[in-house]
Amino acid sequence: MKKQVLYFIFCLLTLNAMADDKQIQEVDSLLAKAREQLSAGQLLPYIETAIKTLDLANSINYDKGKAKARFYLADGLVTAGLFKEGLKQLEPIERTDYYKNEILMQSEVYRVRGKAYAELNLYQQSLRIFRHQLGLIKKLTGEYKKKSYQFTYASLVTIFNRMNKLDSVEKYSRLQLDNLQGFAEKEQTMLYLFIYDDLSLLYVKKGDLIKAQQYVDKALEIIVKYKIPVYYNTYMTLGSLEEKKGDLKKAAEYYEKVLENKRSVGSRNAIKNSYKQLADFYRRTNMDKAKADHYEMAFSRLNDSLQNENRQVVDQVLNQILKLKDQESESKVSKAATISIVILVLLLVAITLFIWRSKRNRKLLVQKEEALQETETINKELTEQIGENKFNTLIDLAKSNNPEFLILFTELYPQFIQALKSFDANLRSTELEFCAMAFLNFSTKNISEYTFVTIRAVQVRKNRLRKKFDIPSDVDFNNWMRELAGTSVSPLEPKG
Repeated sequence: MKKQVLYFIFCLLTLNAMADDKQIQEVDSLLAKAREQLSAGQLLPYIETAIKTLDLANSINYDKGKAKARFYLADGLVTAGLFKEGLKQLEPIERTDYYKNEILMQSEVYRVRGKAYAELNLYQQSLRIFRHQLGLIKKLTGEYKKKSYQFTYASLVTIFNRMNKLDSVEKYSRLQLDNLQGFAEKEQTMLYLFIYDDLSLLYVKKGDLIKAQQYVDKALEIIVKYKIPVYYNTYMTLGSLEEKKGDLKKAAEYYEKVLENKRSVGSRNAIKNSYKQLADFYRRTNMDKAKADHYEMAFSRLNDSLQNENRQVVDQVLNQILKLKDQESESKVSKAATISIVILVLLLVAITLFIWRSKRNRKLLVQKEEALQETETINKELTEQIGENKFNTLIDLAKSNNPEFLILFTELYPQFIQALKSFDANLRSTELEFCAMAFLNFSTKNISEYTFVTIRAVQVRKNRLRKKFDIPSDVDFNNWMRELAGTSVSPLEPKG
């Protein structure tokens, strides 16, 4: 009997290990897919794949998969402009064993953190992070070391350009050139082109037009030699160079060619920037007021369109993050169920072995029951605790119109969000945020002030939601929201 039970447990563990191996292969395959999406510039699919991978890696507790998937998610969020949310995703990575043992992962986490700080205009913090990264890169070897140096030097050039520290721009541009000595020019043409563009623009700013022309010529040589189709940065520098020389007609020709190249490439954001640059150039030089007005109008139209698209992307990304929160919560419930099943199996085994060793098993059973009771007590205490600090943070996020408000609100009041979604599973995050503010009993005036819209706009949105949820006109909107999930939570007080 005892041997049969042990054999059963062995078979169970073997089947579980085989299932885990299959899921580990699936995680690795998804990570490869995410890298391909990043290379293709597919930002939203990249983030969605990272979330899917992270959920699967969490379910099997695959440490390497958890670290890499969350890193891709953080990188995607920072690229999408959600810098604070991206920084939050980096923190759990540092608790994984994979991060602690892999210097390359440590270096990459520093790179994304430094990039986020730079985009938040926290230049000193960003520089400090990148200097830490340079220390880590020294411990790498081979191609990883050279590539990491290259990307870090490029990031530093960008930051120092924004700070207008031209000597530092020159230093790190030349370090990039030195670092490229180990690579064949044919394999790294774009890196060479970027560096020559940076140096030529640097010398235009410094007023050294001879050196500027030398590096522009190097860039043009690479463009012609390797038939590079994207050359608008080089032509932008040529335009600046001619403008410095005083040949405004020739400068205008180059600036117009920049726009033409951006159109052929199809980069709408780059085209928008060219419209603004051309409008400023024609207005600043008094060359052609009609063209200045034309490009100003084109810029305004395209900028409005891109901003609307960006808002939609951010909205989708935030929805994905909310889904991730839901998935992680479900995963915890699933783990708890698995643990319960394992405990049940162990109890059955203990009962079976009781026939053979009654005294010893009786002792073990008592110990297990005490452990279970203690676990239940701890779980009950944890479930009942929602800190006052979290609620105060929630109110501050609402008042500052911070996109993280909805994420924390969903954590504190999941029943309310679920009740809303039962009416319409496709509610937008902006609608959820509005209902959340009403649930917290913010007045129409408060909502108008915190979301930077007119009181009339708030009233219109309330009327739309009344129709969507079929709320009678004589029922108070805020009271209806608080009563929706069948909760007795007081206004502006989190559920305990």
